[in-house]
Amino acid sequence: MTVAHIRDVAELHFKQLPWSFNGQFGKEHILELYTALAASPHFFGYVFYVEGRLLGFVTATTDYADSRRLLSKVFNRKIWALLKVFARHPRFLLTALESKFLVPLVFRWHGARAEWLTFVTDTSQAYLGPFVALRLIEALNEHMSMAGIRVYMAQGYKNNPKAMRYYEKLRWRVAASLLMHNVYCWTTG
Repeated sequence: MTVAHIRDVAELHFKQLPWSFNGQFGKEHILELYTALAASPHFFGYVFYVEGRLLGFVTATTDYADSRRLLSKVFNRKIWALLKVFARHPRFLLTALESKFLVPLVFRWHGARAEWLTFVTDTSQAYLGPFVALRLIEALNEHMSMAGIRVYMAQGYKNNPKAMRYYEKLRWRVAASLLMHNVYCWTTG
């Protein structure tokens, strides 16, 4: 994934997850998040295109603290918008608090610095979805292994049943089950 892919990535993210916490702020906000992440030397991602159309992507970082610092800067410029989202959807306040405070504790507990950030596929291409997903997961795992990462983590929002079922099929190991999130842990070979 390069900077040239960021707009496509943000558009697919918003198209597939408009109901999510970040989706509440709109497509331009998601573009800001990926732009901020791309400024980190620890950030990387993989994209899957077919005939010029983005069908999926995965992003990660080898230093979750750096990435979370960059994301916090984006949100710190939007305090009023955050308060409006929390007023309209109180569950997102709990989601944000877990993500900010509890998830990093779980990461530290497991000795992980690397984080799998996002994993999105175009669900309108159902026949290709599983293939795209598996290729992206394979690329991310290989990247982590080649970078010498032994343990990496991810957080998944529990109120996304389709994704949760898919993660179970993949036998992802739940390291912690919080109120709003599952935190997953992988070890590389």
